[in-house]
Amino acid sequence: MRRIPPLALVVSLVVLLGLCPTRWIAPLTGDLSAVVWVPLAPLSHAATTVRLWLRPRPVATTGDDATAAVERDYYRGLWHAERIQTEALEKKLSLYERTIGPPSSGGAVRLASATVIGRIAGSGGVALRVNVGSQHGVTAGDVAVIDGDALVGRLAPEVAAVSSLVISIADRSIGRFDGYITPAAQERSHRPSALAVQLLPDGSGSLRADVDLSAAVSVGDAVRLKDASWPPGAQGMRVGRVAEVRRKDAQPLRGEVVVQPTTDPALIGEVVIKLSAEKRP
Repeated sequence: MRRIPPLALVVSLVVLLGLCPTRWIAPLTGDLSAVVWVPLAPLSHAATTVRLWLRPRPVATTGDDATAAVERDYYRGLWHAERIQTEALEKKLSLYERTIGPPSSGGAVRLASATVIGRIAGSGGVALRVNVGSQHGVTAGDVAVIDGDALVGRLAPEVAAVSSLVISIADRSIGRFDGYITPAAQERSHRPSALAVQLLPDGSGSLRADVDLSAAVSVGDAVRLKDASWPPGAQGMRVGRVAEVRRKDAQPLRGEVVVQPTTDPALIGEVVIKLSAEKRP
C-alpha cells in the first residue's frame, strides 16, 4: 500500500478546515494559535529587545511636563478653531457689504446669510436647499444673490421653519420675466442705455429673449432684471450676459439672444437672501 506523504495530509487538512463553516472551527482557532505561538515567543522577545535597543523609548515626562503638553495642544486647537470661525465671519461680512452697497443707495436692507445643504435637479437648472427658513424671516419669493448683485434665483413657495429651496433663475418654473440689456461698455456709466426684453428659461440652463435685429446688442452685454412682479431687492440684479445673437428663421426681421446666467448653482456653497417681508416684533 502506497504511503501518503505527511505534507499532503497537512495540506488536505488545511483545505478541509477552510471549507468548514466558521462556527465549527471558531472554538478551535484560539487554542491552535496559542500552541503555534509557543515556539515563536522566544524569537519575538529577542526581536523586541533589538528594536528597543536600536530605537529607545522616549523618556517619560514628569507630571508637570505632561500637563503643560496637554494644555498646549488644547489651546492650539482652540486657536485653529477661532481662526476658522474668524475667516467665516469675514467672508459673511464681505458678502453683506457687497450686497447692501453704499449707504446712499436707499433704505435699510435686511439680509440673511444661507449655506447650501443640498442640491435638487430641476427643469433646466439646479435648485439649492439652504439652511434658513421662516424662523429666520425669509418668505416665498425672496431672492438669493452672490457677489453683491449676481442673481442666483428665487425662493420656492414652500418655506419650512429652518430650510427653504432656491429655484435657479434658469429653471423653467420661474417662467417669463422682464429685464433689460445694457452694453458692456456702459456698465459703469451713470445712465447706460437699456433695451427692454422678456426673458424665458429654455430648459437647457440658458435664457432666451426676442429682440429687433436693428438693436445694438452684442455678445458680452449685461442682462439685468426689471420686473414689477419680483421683490424690490431683485430689481437691477445681474441675470447674465448675452452669449449669442441670431436671426429667427420664422421672422427674418426679428432676432433672438441667448443669455448665459451669471451664476452656476452647482458651484455655489453660500448665498445671501434679500428679505422682502417686514421684520416682525
